[in-house]
Amino acid sequence: MNGGSEKAGPAPAGRLRGFLRSAAIVACAPVVVLLPQACDPASSEHVTRAYLPRSAHQAYGHSLAQARLVQSALGRDWLASAERALAAPADVELPYAAGQRFAAPEAAAWGYRIAGRAGQSLVAEVRIEADERVEVFVDLFRAGAAGPVHVASAAPAGADGERVATIRWGVLEAADYIVRVQPELLRSGAVHVALRAEPLLAFPVSGLDMRAIQSGFGAERDGGARAHRGVDIFAQRGTQALAAVDGWVTRVDTTGRGGKVVWLQPLFGDLRLYYAHLDSQLVENGQFVRAGEVVGTVGNTGNAVTTPPHLHFGVYVRRRGMRGGATDPVHFLR
Repeated sequence: MNGGSEKAGPAPAGRLRGFLRSAAIVACAPVVVLLPQACDPASSEHVTRAYLPRSAHQAYGHSLAQARLVQSALGRDWLASAERALAAPADVELPYAAGQRFAAPEAAAWGYRIAGRAGQSLVAEVRIEADERVEVFVDLFRAGAAGPVHVASAAPAGADGERVATIRWGVLEAADYIVRVQPELLRSGAVHVALRAEPLLAFPVSGLDMRAIQSGFGAERDGGARAHRGVDIFAQRGTQALAAVDGWVTRVDTTGRGGKVVWLQPLFGDLRLYYAHLDSQLVENGQFVRAGEVVGTVGNTGNAVTTPPHLHFGVYVRRRGMRGGATDPVHFLR
C-alpha cells in the first residue's frame, strides 16, 4: 500500500486544463525539430529546423500533440471534429447566419460550404460570447477534387467577453469554399456565424454607381475589329476617379488609345486595374493608395476625344486560358 504521506494528484480535468495552458504557450512560438545530419548517415550530430504552423488552428493541434493530449479521448475527438467539418460541411447560400453553442466536455466544430463567384469578397464574421477568454479558430478552405486547401485564417480577437473574428477573401475565379469554426477544448460559450458576399471593388468614380455604366464589356469597337475590354463610366469632366481597392500604382502613362492612363496593382492576387481617358493623373509610379483615394480625374483623352468625358475602367485577371486576362468589371462592382 502507498504511504499515508503521499499526496493525491490533480483531477483528470484539472490535469487537462494544465496541459492546455502549456499548449497555448507552445502554440505561440516556433517548434524546433531535431533532424539527423543528412550529409553523414553515421553521424550523431543533428541540425535544427523550426516548425512553423500555417494557422493558429494547426499550431493548437500541434501543441495538443506535444502535450500528448491527442492520445486522450477528448483530444482525438477534437481532431476528428475538425476533419468532419471539412469532409461533410453544411451547404449554405449567402447571406447566411446561425448560432451555435459549445460546452467544456465536448469537442465541437462546424463547417459551411459556400459558392464563391469571381469578383466577390467573401466575408465570414464569427462573434464569440463566453464568460472567460476562449479561442475560436476560424479558417477558410478552397474546396477541390484533391481535398480542401487552406487559404486564410481569422486573426485572433483579443479581448475577453464578446469578440469578433473576421475573414475577408477576394475571389478571382469561381470556386466552392468551406468556412470551418472550432473552439478550443474545455471552454463553454456560443458563436454567432455570419457569412456574406460583397463586391470585391469599390465603385471607381466619385458620387456615381452602376447606373453610370453606359458601354459594357465585350461591345464591338472599330466596326467589330475588336471588343471592348472594360466598361465606360460617364461623368462630368474633372469628376474624381478613385482607387477601387488598396494597392500600388504600377504605371502612369500616356498612350494613343487610352490617353492618360493609370494602372493599379491590388495587394492580393493576380489582379490589375486600368483607368483610361483621364483628364489628369494625380498619382505617381510606385505610390501606394487606399480604396477611395483619388488617382485622377475623368476626361476623354486618347481615342475618346470625340465622345463625352468618361472613365474606361478595366479589370485584368492573370489566369491560364484567358486572352489578355480582361474580365467584365461589372462582376467586381455589382
